[in-house]
Amino acid sequence: MLNQNNTYEFAGKSLAKRSRLRLDIQPKPDARGKEIATSKRAPKSRDVSGSEMRKKIRLLTLRTRTFESVSEILKQEGYRVSGIAISGVRSDMRAAIKLLLEEGLLDEQRLEQYRRKHSK
Repeated sequence: MLNQNNTYEFAGKSLAKRSRLRLDIQPKPDARGKEIATSKRAPKSRDVSGSEMRKKIRLLTLRTRTFESVSEILKQEGYRVSGIAISGVRSDMRAAIKLLLEEGLLDEQRLEQYRRKHSK
């Protein structure tokens, strides 16, 4: 039983001992203050907003053909994004491109020229 001071003094020896141990435990320091380890292989990750990330994935979808190339370019440039996020944005963009091609608002040859020009 707790008293007014949040101690278990009258609840018995073992319960009082456990409560003192719980109070002595210090919380772990927050890991957010630590800097990200950088090396030549792994560039420092970029913190960008969701709209900026979607814009980058859409642009890469226009410029490349495959999911792997989009995810590889994002990884090389230091963006931290999951495969599910890439897949979702990329599938919406591919559907939009397909619709524009079907309606004749986008020229397929021009799109191919754009992809060749901007491929890395």
